[in-house]
Amino acid sequence: MVFAGVFRYTSILIFSTLEPFGTDRREMNGTTIIKSVLLFLVLGMALTSTAQVYLEKQTRHRFAQLTLGMDLQGSFGGTARYLNSQGNISSFNLESTFTPRFLIGGTHFWGHADFYIAIPLLEPTLTRENQKVTALRDVETVFKFYPYRIKHNQLRPYIGTSLAPFYYEQENQNFEYSSGPELVFRRFPLLGGLTYNSGSHLFELGFAWNYDNQQRYYVARGRAVDIETPPLFITLGYKFLLETTLSAERDWESGRTERVTRELAKDGGLNSWYFGVGISSAFWLDQNTYNWNNRRYIGTYTSAITADFTLGYYFHQPDINVALGYRGYGTSTDTYGVIQNLRRRSFLLEATKYLFDYHGFAPFLGPTVSYENLKFREEFEGDLTYNLTQNKLGYGLTVGWDIRPNRIQSWLLRTNLRWYPDLYLEVDPNSRVGFDNIEFNFIQLIIFPERMF
Repeated sequence: MVFAGVFRYTSILIFSTLEPFGTDRREMNGTTIIKSVLLFLVLGMALTSTAQVYLEKQTRHRFAQLTLGMDLQGSFGGTARYLNSQGNISSFNLESTFTPRFLIGGTHFWGHADFYIAIPLLEPTLTRENQKVTALRDVETVFKFYPYRIKHNQLRPYIGTSLAPFYYEQENQNFEYSSGPELVFRRFPLLGGLTYNSGSHLFELGFAWNYDNQQRYYVARGRAVDIETPPLFITLGYKFLLETTLSAERDWESGRTERVTRELAKDGGLNSWYFGVGISSAFWLDQNTYNWNNRRYIGTYTSAITADFTLGYYFHQPDINVALGYRGYGTSTDTYGVIQNLRRRSFLLEATKYLFDYHGFAPFLGPTVSYENLKFREEFEGDLTYNLTQNKLGYGLTVGWDIRPNRIQSWLLRTNLRWYPDLYLEVDPNSRVGFDNIEFNFIQLIIFPERMF
């Protein structure tokens, strides 16, 4: 339970860096976030950890281990193009940049896989020829496979891919309305590298190759050109391993867990309330029809980060969760004199059914119904053009998994992915502002208070 308390405390610190209803990546205070992340890492390393417990034997309690860490990501290559003061197209090569990132995730399948998210803590900006350019991988969800599992004092190769939103923004200081569009496009880059394990410590050297890096970019409201975002990224990282489930293994092997589970199940004792807290990333999938019809130079909106709160009830016999939840977040853009702000507050009701249990890896699936408060505000060259609010019902799908060694634990770690395929705010009969987002909550702490006593 020490881990649960530390996680809750540090989560509150990280949440305090965000706006009350969530924020997009560009609005966050980088210094405050770095301080919170460093505190998260220091407190995490103070916990007792046991590494490579799966080397002794492969059981459900040794299936996964939590990881926390940081890496430094370098970008290489790329070409920017812009309108010079005479209205002609000019170009220059992008210089290499380096970005620190916070990593949170876990090794799975007894050391053969590593899943985690990487959150950039700073945005390095290149200034050249009266242009300011930002080019980086945004909040990234990484999947690595180790043909030879992670092992103490051994160097292990990996291959993999990631859900990687690439971010590019250019500010042309030659003109009055200098801010260019915030280009966001998603790819699945090829990943590879080496991991060295020493006790509870993982040291990594890796690369990411974005083989599809050419994009159309508006250098003015009515003029688009081809640019090349960085095709190659190199990362140097460190993570440490935390064991959170091994303490329950002895009772499982002795049969005590099964006896307790059976006795409690007779009178419904395993049906219980729970609450959860975590951090979600929200991704806008496509350019909305309003901008396509009227502001085509504004592309897909940037991602947002928000706290994700859940209050639910678990039904043991059918193995179903029914939960209420809340997320609030927004995004914004300032592009060639157009300022747009989007905000979403969402109260959801969802029911999810566990599909199977593979050594404590328990995936689930179910529908979501939500009550939505959607807002859209726009200014054009300083004049207010729209200030709209709409309340409506939303419908979506929730998928995810729990790391659940048994059904009597007082807490567990959960991963959620929610999709809202047809959620929008209507601007006029022919135009919509889309909120058909994908929300990804990689690590959510779920606590069952009734099981603590």
